[in-house]
Amino acid sequence: SFMPYYRRKRRSHQIWTRLKPWIFGGLGVVALGGLWMGLTQIGPHRVTKKKAITESSEAEASTQALRREVEQLRGALEQADSSEEISLLHEAVAKQRDLIANGKSGQTDLRRLSELETQLDTVRAEATNGQIAALAERADDANQVGETMEAVAAWQEALRLQRAVNRSGAAAVEKNFVREERFEKQLQELETQPLADQVASAMSAARRALAERLWAEALAALTTARQLQLRINNEYSRSRFASLSTLDEIDREIETLDAAVIAIEVDEQEVLGDSAMAAGEYEVAVTAFEQARQTQLRLNREFSRSRFLSSPRVEQLEVKRQTASSVPRLDGIRAEMSAIDRLLRRREVGLAAEKITLVVSRLEDLFQQLPKSGALDDSLRLKLSYLAAQIDRLGGIQDLVYDGLRPLPGVAERQLLRTEFPQDLYLQIMRVNPSRNAGRAFPVDSVNWHEAMGACERLSWILARPVRLPTIDEFRVAVGDPSKVDLLANDATVSQPMASQAANEWGFSELLGNLAEWLSTPAQEDPTLASVGGGSFRDDEASLRRVPIQPLERSERSRSLGFRVVVEFDDE
Repeated sequence: SFMPYYRRKRRSHQIWTRLKPWIFGGLGVVALGGLWMGLTQIGPHRVTKKKAITESSEAEASTQALRREVEQLRGALEQADSSEEISLLHEAVAKQRDLIANGKSGQTDLRRLSELETQLDTVRAEATNGQIAALAERADDANQVGETMEAVAAWQEALRLQRAVNRSGAAAVEKNFVREERFEKQLQELETQPLADQVASAMSAARRALAERLWAEALAALTTARQLQLRINNEYSRSRFASLSTLDEIDREIETLDAAVIAIEVDEQEVLGDSAMAAGEYEVAVTAFEQARQTQLRLNREFSRSRFLSSPRVEQLEVKRQTASSVPRLDGIRAEMSAIDRLLRRREVGLAAEKITLVVSRLEDLFQQLPKSGALDDSLRLKLSYLAAQIDRLGGIQDLVYDGLRPLPGVAERQLLRTEFPQDLYLQIMRVNPSRNAGRAFPVDSVNWHEAMGACERLSWILARPVRLPTIDEFRVAVGDPSKVDLLANDATVSQPMASQAANEWGFSELLGNLAEWLSTPAQEDPTLASVGGGSFRDDEASLRRVPIQPLERSERSRSLGFRVVVEFDDE
């Protein structure tokens, strides 16, 4: 019969409440049984002895079969040609690996696998090296004819193959790391060449712009060149175009550009100084040269990598500054020197001595204060220093010389010493006496031509007149008629006192005999020789009467050699 819904629901709940413990209990028992069954299958199983023997026999048989197959393949390799070798080695390696994977292999099997793998890699490398050589030749040919893309492709493939060989297990003889490095370098150079060309082009443009003083264009070109060179150095460091020195050169050029304006300022200041010097505006020149020097010093400090850096330029500007500063002072000293010469010519020795003392002090101060001046006159300094040292003897020397002079016949403005040069006079002038036959009454002997010329120069300072050795013609004129000249006895072995011979009609004695005398020599003759005239005590009368003139080495010195001097009075 029909049961209401709420009754049916209540009855179902009562039935479920009674059955639920039994249902869950049964499910738990089933789960525990399954867990126990699973655990019993984990871990070592108990194997029967018969089953174990069967499995071991089967594995051993499989291993032996694989060994036989590998040995057969190794035997076949000995008879195989190159086309079969790789295939056989592949198969041998695969079977040797299977043998080892079988679990019944030993150290011998592992070593044999390594040998087979090395042999396989070596055979592959031999074939690959042939391909590499062909690719390298093709790349070289393409590069020579300018086919850059083809050359790059060939070298890239050759490099890939060479790397594969070098990293394989092939024998060392098949590997070539030097060739790998060469391929890398050649590839880098090919890839870098366009960049290097751009660097060179940018540098050329920068130099042209610098020469034309187009500073903005020069800077742009140098900046481009620097960026490109930096990229080459970073990305293609093994290329021959990678260069720190090139980058350094570019940096110097950039500094040069920065320093150019200052360098122009130095040039302008120096030009101003040169113009002022030419115009005689020495104070302006001194200021301009000093400003130029200071500007160059600043350039050297602030732009030490610029090509305008120049320590010699600083020195050159200092020389110019000191020269400009010294010129007016030297002009004043030379004017004083001219006044001293006038006094000495007039034989006003006392007044000349006072001026000499003052002027020599001023000149020494100038040499101390401005030692780099290009206008300094060493010969003027030597002359003044000599006169200052002889200041107490000036009058006595002048008296000795003037007393001994006689006019040359027909040439009154040229006067010749009547005797050979006295030892006493030579000692006062040169502060030495080289004579071997010494004595106050004797002429100086044993002097060479250079020493005689030195005595002439110093005597010219004291007299303030030209003093020199006589020419050959002047000597002959002074001798006159040699047959009328009084000669000394020719049995002497040394020189005789001065004026031992009677003077000739012009007042000269001992022109023939006693000492042979140094004469001046024309410039066109041998510069190592000088003329000697008049003969000496060593010559016989016949030779002396011929007025002997002979060449002699200027360095010659002898007890039979002396000299006398000519003083010129052309200013009177």
